[in-house]
Amino acid sequence: MSTKKKLLFTGASGGLAKIIADRMKGDYEIYGIDVRPLRAGNSFPGEFLQLDYQHRKVAELFRTHEFHAMIHLGRLPMEAQYRKFSRFHTNVLGTKNLLELCLKHSVLNVIVMSTFHVYGAHQHNHLYITEDDPLLASHTFPEIADAVELDNISVAFSLKHREIRTLILRPVNIIGNRIHNQISKFLRTGACPVLMGYDPMQQFIHESDMAEAVVDALNGDQAGIYNIAGEGVIPFSKAVELAGSKSIPVPEFLKSPGIHLMKWIGFDFPNHLIEYFKYPVILSDRAFRRDFAYQPKVTTKDALESLITGIPGSAIEQ
Repeated sequence: MSTKKKLLFTGASGGLAKIIADRMKGDYEIYGIDVRPLRAGNSFPGEFLQLDYQHRKVAELFRTHEFHAMIHLGRLPMEAQYRKFSRFHTNVLGTKNLLELCLKHSVLNVIVMSTFHVYGAHQHNHLYITEDDPLLASHTFPEIADAVELDNISVAFSLKHREIRTLILRPVNIIGNRIHNQISKFLRTGACPVLMGYDPMQQFIHESDMAEAVVDALNGDQAGIYNIAGEGVIPFSKAVELAGSKSIPVPEFLKSPGIHLMKWIGFDFPNHLIEYFKYPVILSDRAFRRDFAYQPKVTTKDALESLITGIPGSAIEQ
């Protein structure tokens, strides 16, 4: 019988969950759930179940296992195949149920993956947004209100139930060979439409640094809200170039037809993301670096180039 502590991953079909779980499988017994199936050809280094986060079998899983921690990576993105109701059901109601189960079954550590998108992209954003700044995304982009609500639910839970060490992580753009999020797919297209006259500074974090940040968060003793960023900032046009793609300037008055064209040719591009290619959303991650001695190892340049080549000599090279 294993004496290892048990970890539960949500969003376990995603690339980031596998990267983190691979790092932890030697020290923990790993379990994973996701509303989505595993990608073809992918594996998960532990027991995997495809389940709705409100399904009774999830409650049974908590009853059966005394989980040391839950790492909640299971937020559905704003993509066409996930309709508004599905995202609300999973991201808001599902998260609420998971947190209640953690409380009921005395899970001592909870890590919730939010996103920097919750701050919103606005022309008046100041540089180096901190965790104390307001979440304005849903004021401008109601279609991502579920992401903001997930964050709010998690913060409220952390304040109400301090007996559970809860961390809410708000990372910048996560990129890498095994990441299939919207920004990674966009930068891999080879030809990236960009708004004419705009070239905002951007932040990126490589998948391996993001995984290390989650490991640091689990092994640490602090709780609360933390921004997570990579090594530096870079103009969006340079990011496109380093990722091996070409910028295609598009006049702003053509942005809506351009988005519809991208969807028509099979690339799902959420409307709200265009604002993040207009205005900078630059985070300060000073608190996380201070509290967890975190230091990213992959430069922004190498992270972007890894979308083509991988990081030479590393376990993530494809």
